[in-house]
Amino acid sequence: MGIRSATWALTTMIIAAGVALAEEATSGVFSGHGIVTAVQSGTGALTIRHDDIAGFMPAMEMMYKIKSPDLAKDVHPGDAIDFKIDAAKYEILQVTVVGRGK
Repeated sequence: MGIRSATWALTTMIIAAGVALAEEATSGVFSGHGIVTAVQSGTGALTIRHDDIAGFMPAMEMMYKIKSPDLAKDVHPGDAIDFKIDAAKYEILQVTVVGRGK
């Protein structure tokens, strides 16, 4: 197994474990707080290392799609954010920068 395959397998296992540990919310909008670790160019998808999202999922680092690329236009790796997420779609609906990264 190559490094890329091993990395993909490990990432999949971590995500699956996180989902298995989730508090089983399947719908609704939840509030979260975390640190942006990456912003995907083009789509604006955000990778966030977030705290527990009460009623939805435990703390983890995960990439999320966003409702509109405009939501990420002023967001940079290292920024602390508050966000709203649609549990059914795993989609970020709102982002507020509450601290700038260094």
